[in-house]
Amino acid sequence: MSGQSGNFANVLTLLALICAALTLTTCKTSKSSNGSSDTFDADDTAEASKLVLDANDNLKRIRSLYHNSQSKFNEFKKALDDRDAEKVGRLSDELSQIINDGYILAENARAKISDAKEKNINQEWREYLELKETSLDMQIKAFDFRKKSAELFRDKFGGDDTAKLAAAKREFMQNEENFNKYMAEAKKKNKEANDLAKRAAQQDGQMKID
Repeated sequence: MSGQSGNFANVLTLLALICAALTLTTCKTSKSSNGSSDTFDADDTAEASKLVLDANDNLKRIRSLYHNSQSKFNEFKKALDDRDAEKVGRLSDELSQIINDGYILAENARAKISDAKEKNINQEWREYLELKETSLDMQIKAFDFRKKSAELFRDKFGGDDTAKLAAAKREFMQNEENFNKYMAEAKKKNKEANDLAKRAAQQDGQMKID
């Protein structure tokens, strides 16, 4: 999950840059592709910039949480292979708590990004934030499957019912498949957002993004 948990944190890759762009483009009027004017407000721009910075702080904390969850999940899978019921139960609880903490931070970050994009800001940067919001939504859904996997064996593992255990293992594999699918979609949306931000910044001549 190192690359995948990094995707959760990748939402912050250009958020700090977006703040600079929002500030630099304050009170500017630009032309959209259809020739209409796109006018935005200094106060709204400043508020949007602050919201994005606040979201960035939450996402930095998420990065730390999910690096921790990666090592825990690897331990969890090994405990499953070793049929260590006590360890499976303990790690299940620990993983669920880490993911719950991440959910709270992610929802807070999502709300701030949502509020920022509703401000009177440059349309291209609003589109950027919409893509970032979509990417974050998909990652939240992905980790919901990971949470279900962690909780799946809390009460079912270690018993003598082999049929139930086999069913749980099949569900575990399906959860991991769904996790990977949503993370791949989130990564795609994140790349679209970053590409848009690069184009917009370069067109404005306000900054260069490598």
